Amino acid sequence: MSTPYLLQVALVEEIKALFADTRFKNTKGEEVAMNVYSQFVPGKRSDQEDDPFPYAIVRVQEGNLSALTEPETCNVLIFFGFWDDSLDFQGYKDVLNAITRLKIHLFAKKIIDKRYRISYPFDWAIDEDGKNHPYYFGGMQTTWELPQVQQEVHFFD
Repeated sequence: MSTPYLLQVALVEEIKALFADTRFKNTKGEEVAMNVYSQFVPGKRSDQEDDPFPYAIVRVQEGNLSALTEPETCNVLIFFGFWDDSLDFQGYKDVLNAITRLKIHLFAKKIIDKRYRISYPFDWAIDEDGKNHPYYFGGMQTTWELPQVQQEVHFFD
């Protein structure tokens, strides 16, 4: 079975594996692994000290099935959030590097989980506003093809 939700699960695992060896600063200034979330950053409890940074969010946005003979497409936003309190305002580089690394990985691999194919259009953007310092954000809008729905009922058998 191939569903937008299973695509999301596959992308979360793909991003975790891709960035497993990479460390970024958290809001305490410690070097840590990237957190990867489905759809939203989890809510914060009042007794919780940890912020979610650094993170990637895999957010399913919309889909389209234009004809029974065509694959379904699914648009997925992959959003990055990083923290960098250095006074040279260079935290945007982590955002650009994460976007570029993931883009190269996905288009080199082309298919994830043996069934989801990345397609076009592909767009990316970063937050250009230095007022958010020490928080830096950016993301990519990806388009995926899901396998065609197979007819199960044969009317003339």
